[in-house]
Parts: sequence; structure tokens; C-alpha cells
Amino acid sequence: MAGSAAVLLLACGPSRAPVPSSTVDASMTSSREQEIVTAADRTRPRVDFAAQIRPILESRCQPCHFPGGKMHEELPFDRAATIQDLGETLFTRIKDPAEQALIREFLRQAEAEP
Repeated sequence: MAGSAAVLLLACGPSRAPVPSSTVDASMTSSREQEIVTAADRTRPRVDFAAQIRPILESRCQPCHFPGGKMHEELPFDRAATIQDLGETLFTRIKDPAEQALIREFLRQAEAEP
């Protein structure tokens, strides 16, 4: 019986130990991860600055950061680029978790664009 067990083990072939992560080609992993991220990006609805982000800012940061306001020239919140530059710094004034999540998604999309 012991002999047949040995034959069975040999027939299965050599066991394969896991490959240490240090020997895995990093470019292969990051390329596959990028494919997954890109596919996920295509299925997510886009956050539109004018329709979704600007109204939040208007309700929280009006009148100072919009045309005619004392801070508009320095930090114009009617421009997507300003919001992208500021990032999550905006959350000092925007506390609502749903609004923060929407802004985070907008910022993530902006970072993913070429």
C-alpha cells in the first residue's frame, strides 16, 4: 500500500512552492492592476463638475469664492482646476459625507485622466 501511495505522489508531479513576491515581475502586476482599474473606470458614472460639484460649492462657499466675491480672484471655485488643485482641503467647509464622496470621485477621475 505504501508503494502505491508513492507512485500516486510521483504521478501528480512535483509540488510547486509559491513564488516569492520579490521574484514576480512588477511590471506584469502593475499592468494587470491597471487593466482592472481602467475597466472599473469605464463602468463608473462620470461625475460632472458643472452639474454635481459646482452646486455643492455654491451652497457652501457662496459668495466669497464665486464671481463678485472677495476670494474669487485668488481661489475661484467656479473652475474645476481650482478644485482639483485644492483636493480634500475643501473638506474643512464641506462636512457632508455624501458630498465628500462625490468630490473624492471627481478628484479621482481627474487624476486618472491623461
